[in-house]
Order: sequence, then C-alpha cells, then structure tokens
Amino acid sequence: MPKTKIIYQANQEVIGKHVQSNEWVMYSGELIPIYNQKTNPIILKLRSEIDDTFIGEFMEEKKEFKGNSVSNVFGKVAKWYLKNGIIFQN
Repeated sequence: MPKTKIIYQANQEVIGKHVQSNEWVMYSGELIPIYNQKTNPIILKLRSEIDDTFIGEFMEEKKEFKGNSVSNVFGKVAKWYLKNGIIFQN
C-alpha cells in the first residue's frame, strides 16, 4: 500500500462558549487534507487548551475528526460541541 501524501496542512483554533457556565472552551490543532486517500481525506486533529475548570473534566484531551470535505469536518465539530453544551464560535 503506497504511503499517503499530504498536500496541505493548516493550524486551526476551534473556540466555543459553554452555555451554562459562560466559560470559553478552546481546542487547537492541525487540519490535514490528504491527497491520495479515497475515504475521509480530510483530518482535523485537536488538542485541548482548557485550563483547570470543571469543563475540562468531561471534555476529551485529544479528539480527531475525519470527513470528505472541510465543511463536513467542521460540521462534526459543531455537533460535538453542541452535544457537550457548547456553542461553536468560529
């Protein structure tokens, strides 16, 4: 199997606001479109930037989203945030 080729890479910050506590939530990471992968060629790898608050207790430290387009990936991020009571701000 040939090695996948990365054609583009960008740093991303995903910010949201927790509705009940009114605290900001931030994840940072890399958006990586892969050239020769047919299924889910767009990958967003996120890492938590949440300080010591109660939100950090139920949010994952690292999270990865895969999809067919950038819009599809960020739609999954928005759904994940909403599931945890956070309004997507980007």
